Parts: sequence; structure tokens; C-alpha cells
Amino acid sequence: MNNSLKEGKKKTVLLYYFPNKRSVAIETICREINQTGHRLIVLTQSHKGDFHDALDDMGVEYHIKTYQFRFSLINYLFHFFYLIRFCRRHRIDVVWSNLNQCNLPAIFANYFISARVVVFRHHFHASIKTEGFASVNKNERRVDRLVSRFAKEIVVPSLEVYNGMVNYEKVKKEKISIIPYIYDFSRYSKPDPVEVAKIRETYPAQLLILTASRMIPMKRHLLVLPVFRRLIRSGLSVKVLLLDDGEERPKLEKYVKDEGLEASVFFWGSGPISLIISPLPTCWCIRLIQKQAAALLKNSD
Repeated sequence: MNNSLKEGKKKTVLLYYFPNKRSVAIETICREINQTGHRLIVLTQSHKGDFHDALDDMGVEYHIKTYQFRFSLINYLFHFFYLIRFCRRHRIDVVWSNLNQCNLPAIFANYFISARVVVFRHHFHASIKTEGFASVNKNERRVDRLVSRFAKEIVVPSLEVYNGMVNYEKVKKEKISIIPYIYDFSRYSKPDPVEVAKIRETYPAQLLILTASRMIPMKRHLLVLPVFRRLIRSGLSVKVLLLDDGEERPKLEKYVKDEGLEASVFFWGSGPISLIISPLPTCWCIRLIQKQAAALLKNSD
């Protein structure tokens, strides 16, 4: 994408995006593109939300287009036709598409518009390495294959995703580039001292662990929870706060209950960014790190 925004003619860049929730990484990029003097337009497939409010604050033009058909294929088709019309009407030079809900219409629209289309793929299912492709939802796998096959340019955030796509999914490496996530940490709100003191009082422990991650199979919480269990049962003063939500939450809650960990592992659910910021000064270990968890389990008796 950088090559498309070199010095010279100012371009119109379209960020094609699905969520309406705030993302510091996405907002950082929006702000940077906006400051280059290029025209940035954001098109989302979701209703107005916190993300759109942030765009308003940045003075970024945005549009919203949603469809609610029962069959997902029809939704994709309508978004495909709408994206073509939108790009032509706004004379888009570069389309930067994020997430498969947008990537699928974008890769096929690419053949009917003059704009350069770059799709951003954020994930590779690590379970494929050990359990094969059967471990991935069939529909998701089907969309991944289509995007990998027909996309002309793909951006991924890490070498892990790159290697997974090349070595396991057999995607042509020539079409993949790695651009890590970027974060403007000055945009995060500051911790609330009163809230921090309350957390310390509510969850007294020598080691307070915070995981901030969607509760979906790809994030592999069920891999790291046994590590927390071992720490807790070893006699250490440990408490764990699990932030966010997702389809895996009932399984995680059942595991915590079956293992008798309710006094040490707590589900905080999803909420505003302040919910994550406030606990940070109180925690010694932050983030769900699957590789370390796997290593600990492998080396355990």
C-alpha cells in the first residue's frame, strides 16, 4: 500500500471495513493516511458505532452500507455490486480491505474497477498445523481459499500468518506482504486511579494476570487455562482476569467451574477501552500468548 501513496499525485484511499467498534490500530492508520494529504474515505458494513464517532473526531469521511439477507451469499453479492458502484462514483484509487466479510466482495470487484485492491488478512489458524483443515469452520475455510486464490495483493500482520499461508495453505508467496500492526499509544485513555485501587482491592494477588482477547477457537484460551491452573495449584498467589467475550465463553466457564478455579479466574466480559486500560498498572503479566502456554504444557509432567 505504501507504493500507492508515494509523493506525487494525491490519491483517494478507501478503507473497506466491517466492525463498528473502535480499534487503535485501524484508527492509527486512518490518522496517518489523513495526515499525508491523501483523501481517506471509510466504508463499513456495520451500523454507526464508536468507530464512526472516532472518525468524526478525526474529520474522516465515512459511509455505511448494510444488508440483512438471510443467506450470506446474497449479502456478499449485494456488497460486491455496491462496492463497484461506490468506487466508480468516488473515483477511488486504492481500496484497502479488512476482514473476510469485506475481502470477499473486494477481490471480485477488483476485476471491474480501476482501483488497486489490497486485502488485509489478520489470521492463520494454528490448529491447522496439528489437527489439519478439519479444525477450521468449513465456510470460513472456503472464504479463505477464495480470498487467497483471487486476491492480487494480500497483507498480513506477522511472519506466523505468512508462513502458515505459504507452507500449509500453499498461497503464492509473491502476492503476500508483511506489515505489522501499528499503535499510537498516546491515543489510549489514561488509567483511572480510583478504578485501579478498586481492582487491587477486589483481586488481591502477588501475580495478577490479564488476558484481553476474543473468546473464539483461534485465540486458544483452552490451551492457556491449564497453565493458569498449574500456577494456581502450585500455591502461588495468582488471579486471572479474562476480558472480552465470544462463542467459546461457555466452554471456558465450564472448564473453570469443573476445575474449581472460580476463586481465582474471573470473566469480565466486553466493554469500552477503559475496561482494559484501568487494570494495566495492576497486572504483572498481560496478554494471551499461545506459544508460551504450549511450551509450558509440553514440558510439564
